Amino acid sequence: MHTRCINVPKRTARPRPVGADNAAVRLAPEILSAIQRLTLEQRRLQGERAGWHVGDIASGARQHEGREHEWRIRLWVEDGAPVAWSLLREDDGERHHGFTEPRGKPLHFNARDLTAPPEPPLLPDGFLYRTIGPADVPERVAIHRNVFAPSRVTESSYAQVRAEWPYRESLDCVVEAPNGRFAAYCLVWPDDENGVGELEPVGVRSEFRRRGLGAAVCTFALRRWYDEGGRRAIVYCQSEPACALYDALGFRRHATLLGFGRP
Repeated sequence: MHTRCINVPKRTARPRPVGADNAAVRLAPEILSAIQRLTLEQRRLQGERAGWHVGDIASGARQHEGREHEWRIRLWVEDGAPVAWSLLREDDGERHHGFTEPRGKPLHFNARDLTAPPEPPLLPDGFLYRTIGPADVPERVAIHRNVFAPSRVTESSYAQVRAEWPYRESLDCVVEAPNGRFAAYCLVWPDDENGVGELEPVGVRSEFRRRGLGAAVCTFALRRWYDEGGRRAIVYCQSEPACALYDALGFRRHATLLGFGRP
């Protein structure tokens, strides 16, 4: 039995603006694939106790351009097969040792079964449910940047997300307003091997809030996932409004993650 640790190269220079030459630090596809295989196996063994979904790996690695120099990733390989991995973000480094004080907002883990096809509610006149295609990338990025401002997601980085397994265009769901703008969106990341879909990200454009569109687009996305064979869904939340939304959609909280730092 032979075990070795692979250190993914990390650029030590200071961060560069988006658009600078960051090609040298792009996470190699074979490393990403190995981490995803481990993630699938962990969920098969641990079920909802698994800390990662395969969609977390794809979206986290590709949705933000110019961030890979901030990560320190290690992959352990035993007899040619990946057996463990770790990630240390640059902004976590100073808190990595001697952490005793809670930091940041708790992250809540939520799950629900899909025993029957969810029924999306009727939308206001002129609004419609649909999924996106290549021509919709600019508007899809625009709504994300509105919801999560400030955001480093760009059209180029979202094209990378769309090209990454297991992204599926048929699960990239939106509610479109009468003027053609996206009012709400929800992406389901599929894990067909374990039958678990992850809702990430979810958002409603600022001017369309308090109309029930967040619940509507999530229900539409869950129906799409059900029709493609999914029978379980998970989602994370931190803010009270987001957690209340998922409670109303039938999700139940089963774990909470607390971050700790040095006093």
